Amino acid sequence: MKRLAILGVLILAACGGTKTIYVTDTEVPNSPETTEKVVKTTDAPIATPAPEPVYTEEDEFIYDIESNYSGTIYVSNQEMIDTGRVVCQSLLDGMSGQEVVWAIENAGGDLEFVQLVALSAVANFCPSQAYKFDGL
Repeated sequence: MKRLAILGVLILAACGGTKTIYVTDTEVPNSPETTEKVVKTTDAPIATPAPEPVYTEEDEFIYDIESNYSGTIYVSNQEMIDTGRVVCQSLLDGMSGQEVVWAIENAGGDLEFVQLVALSAVANFCPSQAYKFDGL
């Protein structure tokens, strides 16, 4: 009886279905103490979630600015990225955080926007230079 049950499970498993048999008494077939449970399965594909999107440091930089700036942004994303890269290069070349903000502001920028671009650039492109903005 046990061999037939195991063979039946193997045949059903090979055909895409399963049969689980719970036997409490093997001596008396079809006794009230014998329990049988049949589980049917399908060959449907298993749904997998979509992969998580991958964001670049430029994506994070733009997101930081767009989500924290209350005004209208009149420059393109690429112009903001280029400005952020210039901020980091200037800091790496020895400028202080205040000097960078003054330089961009004197070029005709809104102070809130300029500070946000500079801080977002530091957070996303050159976090090692963050200490230069501690007093601002």
